[in-house]
Amino acid sequence: MNSLLDTDEQLEHWLADEIPPEIRSTPLADEVAIKVVNFLKKEADRYWAIDPNISLKYADRIISIGKSRNDKSQEALGLMARGDALKFLGELQKAWEMLEQSGNIYQENGDEVGWARTRIGRLFLGPDLNQVAETLSDVEQARAIFIERDEQEFLMRLEINTAYIHTLLGDQHLALQLYQSALTLAESLGAVGEPHLGMIYMNIGYVHGRFGNYPQALFYYKKARSYYLTRDETRNIINVEKNIATIALAQGHYRSALRMLNDLSTRGLKQFPREDESVRDSLAECYLNLNRFAKARDLARQALIEYRSFNNNYIRARVLLHLATAEVELGNFPPAQLALDEAASIFSSLGSLTWSMIARLRHSQISFRQGKLDLAWQEAHVAAEWFETQSQEVNYASACILIGQIALAQGDFASAGLYGKNVLRVAQHYNVPSLRYAGHLLLGRVGVANSLFSRAIRRFRAATATIDRIQRGLTITLRPGFMENKGDAWRELIGLHLQLGQIDCAFDALERAKSQVMVNYLANREQFRWSREEPESRILIDELEQLRAEHQVFYQLAFNPPREQNMVDDTLSEEALGEVAMREKRMRAITEKLYLLSHTDNNTRSSFNTLLPNIQASIDDRTLLVEFYEDGQQFWAFVLDGLSCEVHPLTLNVETLKKLLNQLKSNIAAGLSIGPNSPAASRMTLLAQRILQRLYNLLLTPLNIQQQTRKRLIIVPYGALHYLPFHLLHDGDGYLIENYEVVTLPTASLVTRPSPRRSSGALILSHSWEGRLPHTLAEAKMVHSMFGGTLYAEETATRSVLQAEPTQILHIATHGQYRLDQPDLSFLELADGQLYADDLLQQDLSYELVTLSACETGQANVAADEELIGLGRGLLYAGAGALILSLWQVADSTITQSFMKRLYTALYAGNSKAAALREAQLFILNKDPRIHPAFWGAFQLIGNASPLSPFEQNNMKRS
Repeated sequence: MNSLLDTDEQLEHWLADEIPPEIRSTPLADEVAIKVVNFLKKEADRYWAIDPNISLKYADRIISIGKSRNDKSQEALGLMARGDALKFLGELQKAWEMLEQSGNIYQENGDEVGWARTRIGRLFLGPDLNQVAETLSDVEQARAIFIERDEQEFLMRLEINTAYIHTLLGDQHLALQLYQSALTLAESLGAVGEPHLGMIYMNIGYVHGRFGNYPQALFYYKKARSYYLTRDETRNIINVEKNIATIALAQGHYRSALRMLNDLSTRGLKQFPREDESVRDSLAECYLNLNRFAKARDLARQALIEYRSFNNNYIRARVLLHLATAEVELGNFPPAQLALDEAASIFSSLGSLTWSMIARLRHSQISFRQGKLDLAWQEAHVAAEWFETQSQEVNYASACILIGQIALAQGDFASAGLYGKNVLRVAQHYNVPSLRYAGHLLLGRVGVANSLFSRAIRRFRAATATIDRIQRGLTITLRPGFMENKGDAWRELIGLHLQLGQIDCAFDALERAKSQVMVNYLANREQFRWSREEPESRILIDELEQLRAEHQVFYQLAFNPPREQNMVDDTLSEEALGEVAMREKRMRAITEKLYLLSHTDNNTRSSFNTLLPNIQASIDDRTLLVEFYEDGQQFWAFVLDGLSCEVHPLTLNVETLKKLLNQLKSNIAAGLSIGPNSPAASRMTLLAQRILQRLYNLLLTPLNIQQQTRKRLIIVPYGALHYLPFHLLHDGDGYLIENYEVVTLPTASLVTRPSPRRSSGALILSHSWEGRLPHTLAEAKMVHSMFGGTLYAEETATRSVLQAEPTQILHIATHGQYRLDQPDLSFLELADGQLYADDLLQQDLSYELVTLSACETGQANVAADEELIGLGRGLLYAGAGALILSLWQVADSTITQSFMKRLYTALYAGNSKAAALREAQLFILNKDPRIHPAFWGAFQLIGNASPLSPFEQNNMKRS
């Protein structure tokens, strides 16, 4: 029957989704079979990069045709096609077996070209199956056969896969020669060679990337991507875009790299398991560069479990390197060493000298961290020499950094300087910011060691400028982690200025270090806005809203069960906690993606200046600014007025401060617990005053501020001092707030920031948290009666009302909770759910004053770069001119109600925000001088201290 059908009809049948049984079982005529089989093989090859499952289907049909005709050659061709398809589906061992079976059949039939063709596919499998030596042993014989038979297309394919092997082995020079040879063949073959151009372009790009020649690598990657996009070759599009992301990663464009890799990982790569593995490998590397070590470790561990089933030895070894790096950074040296040893063993068995040297360099880094300098030196030198001989400049520079650090530690300053210069040469030539930073930092330290202080200062400044450029491109979720280990250059620079008595320069450096993030945020607030125009963002936002609704239900079950429920089921509570954790993990992942998708132009110039003269020009003669600094050993205090800048070394150390802060925290908690009218309250107040007096003596007594007739103190804390209520410090006679208005700023540069000026009125939200806070409505009505505006209470107090045009005042009276475990998930309770800092950042909240009458709204986690993570940060970055926030739990009581009434009465009378807050606190204190400060001192002012704008001009003398 089949012989009666023409070739086109047969092709139509054999390419269909389903083949009629009578067609499949009837042997094809010779001429028809040859055409059908060759076409099926061509289609099977084409679908490698589109859907290898279809390749597998066509391969099985070739086998079926061969068996029905008892044609061993066609059956072998089908087995070869099946092996090629299986390798792209991750079934590597089966793929190897298929190719071996095919090659054996070809040999038995005396078909040398057929046998040689099976050697091409085996090359691709060699590294993953630890069969590199065996696959390479057949290459020369296969090449000779193709040359003798003038099989130019097969020779080209052989060159491509042989080059691939040498790329993985680290012999990039030979790989590049082979790829260039393959490119010449492809171009000479015309239409036959054209389908292979994309792969050749991409692989040439990869080799240039290994050399560190990133511009040339990008040139070839972009050529490959254009090629693949026109052909809709999904697998290869994934590969080339992943490679472009790795170039972005190497050049410090971490946000772009992560965005590209996240996009690839969410496309659904189940039909491309190898590519899925490779993308996750690159994701782990990206998180390592962002200092998200726990995340990188988790990704690596998960990948290793899945890779084991695919037998991908090469990628497995790479992931083990990432795992080792993550474990080292997390301080887990034994598991890091185990992972590194396994990776080194795999690379050695594969014969990959370059990757073996990379593993060796990682081992030397561990040795250096453990103080084994001689061992670290030896191993790093061996690796550096290898990288240099192979022209792998970026790897060579990475080794030079370590050798230079070791030389510096051993007192060999000359060698350290030479290696530092080598690093900078490579970093500047190839534009690798991480190496640029490390090189400048190393040379700066060498300059200090050689007493070449001016040179050292230039190097440290160059290092800080490098980091500043990188951090500007990061999102609010990525920046804190990245900055965790980027403070060394700033500390060295500030310390050197202090050592040289260059006080003004030291202050400028400190302010730049502290304000670089905030200045960028405040000048580029649009970067926080999640795009609601892109479909991907809308889908994520909808999912986030659903997760938050579910999260709130489970959070209430876990932590705030219904009050009528007398006894909480422990099992139910544990289950709820698990549900909370699961949703929080997903919520954080979604918000990170939304920020990655948001506006990226962060180069707008700031509207305020960090230089000392500009700051001093903003300090009037009634004000003194005190900015603290901690260098890892001791604290320093800079004292500024409009004309002078002094610095004072303090005897306070970090451990003493930590101890005193813990004592104060416990005392405040105890004071709140026993209440203001307890018989033990007076004694608890005396204990608090003793702690606060000791802190006063350590922090303020050395500054002699009492000798200066000032009305206002602006305090700029550092590190753990952000947790200290400075206005409560006690000099033995009274609290600091009794003598001064006290304003807190996260950075002194904020004094140069003009306050927003808004029309009169207030936006007021009141929510009693299911009746738990009965005084909130009365408080809200009080504010409304003075300032007018709009009041939203109970079920109308929703997140959406914050979309209103800002006025003078935003007052929110509700329940708030600071999350010590995850500060960015701290929230305010409103009628339609929990209001997070991320929600605040989506709004224009440029009110002149924002008051959060809720618990712990002023609490924040202090990141390594002095960024404060909490609700207050969200309000400042959303444009608020000033904040009044609480540092601990505030009782819903008549005391708080009286405090708020006095505060707003003073503001309405035209007093400055600082004076109004002071008046309200002293009003409570003066009524009962023995009252514990926990009940009147929770609130602090952050930001602009001046009066509300309608009162500002007429009441300047009163401010």
